[in-house]
Amino acid sequence: MKKIIISLLILCLILSTTPIAIGIEEGIENEVADDFDARIEELMRQGHLPSIAVCIVKNNTMVWAKGYGYANLNPLNKRKATPDTVYPIASISKSVCAVAIMQLYEKGLIDLDDDVSKYLPFDLKNPKFPEVNITFRMLMAHQSSIAETTLRFLLYFTVLKIPYSQLDDYFLPGGSFYSSKVWNDYSPGEDVCYSTQNNEILSYALQQITNQSYTDYCQENIFEPLQMYNTSFYFSDYDKDELAGLYLWVRGVYLPMPHIEPTYYAGGGVKTTISDFSHFLIMHTSGGVYDGVQILSEESVEEMHRAQYPDSLDEGYNHGFGWYFKTHPDGETYGGHGGRHHGAAAEMIMRYSDKVGILFFWNQFAFMRSYILKNPLPEEIEARREIIKALFDKADEL
Repeated sequence: MKKIIISLLILCLILSTTPIAIGIEEGIENEVADDFDARIEELMRQGHLPSIAVCIVKNNTMVWAKGYGYANLNPLNKRKATPDTVYPIASISKSVCAVAIMQLYEKGLIDLDDDVSKYLPFDLKNPKFPEVNITFRMLMAHQSSIAETTLRFLLYFTVLKIPYSQLDDYFLPGGSFYSSKVWNDYSPGEDVCYSTQNNEILSYALQQITNQSYTDYCQENIFEPLQMYNTSFYFSDYDKDELAGLYLWVRGVYLPMPHIEPTYYAGGGVKTTISDFSHFLIMHTSGGVYDGVQILSEESVEEMHRAQYPDSLDEGYNHGFGWYFKTHPDGETYGGHGGRHHGAAAEMIMRYSDKVGILFFWNQFAFMRSYILKNPLPEEIEARREIIKALFDKADEL
């Protein structure tokens, strides 16, 4: 137990602090091209965003993309952001995982309502409801009754580097890493609980089914067909000059954060560019097709975007597969997925009425403050909300 506590403290320190401040917030130094740029740059100042990369998808085409601010604030290597700057997109990776599982479904290798335990080397059950099967549908729609214990999961499988072959020790009573907190107190299928661990089980099942690593499968069956040649699960695949620096803003100072290589690839491991990931978004807006290549059927894409458990709302949102959505007071429905990483964050959003989509990546985020201490800065939240609104306004003008 002492070792676990020490490791958790180390993880918290790694994710939330670094001893050297290399940037002081003095305003964004982009040249202002028009009123839209001025609006974006003012919102960046308000939201403490060193850089953003943005794009707009319309009529199944990326019609506009741009980088603002600095991807790296280090005075010795200060670099402006571009649509080809690489950012970690964190939980948007869950959308990639859902596509991979739907491909297995289309190939007839699984059924969405199969007991996932048929494809695992252990019997995955909530010990409080051992008679209820946990299905692929439940896992993708966050209805598995698995709790969100991400820090605990990271401790074992990223910090201590426990292999996924020991997932049973984490989820099953009597296991070396088991805690009753891993499970919620309701039956699978009864309620929603957003949990990154769902996707790690899905990726492990995929590996058992395909006899291929999850990362290799996605490269071969998703990224390459979609011409996403600058997308990976590993920071080490990039030169440092390609990567956005990761930052934590504290009282006017940007603290640089390390590029930690996580092992939760399915739940939050994708690194990509706006240019690359626009192909993935276009695949969603165009019924599974990009540049003439169909990686999913239109029916499968529609299933991903369908409310799987309509009566289960997660803070007002319905969950599909790797996709959540909500109808706003103006009657418009917006769907997609967000991602939050230590030092970076991302949004992928599609407006359903006309299938206009936006991507928005940035490189400052206080994961610990926002998700552990539950104390996000309101000016950051408001600035990001206004940037998203500005992007849809610009899309309507194009």
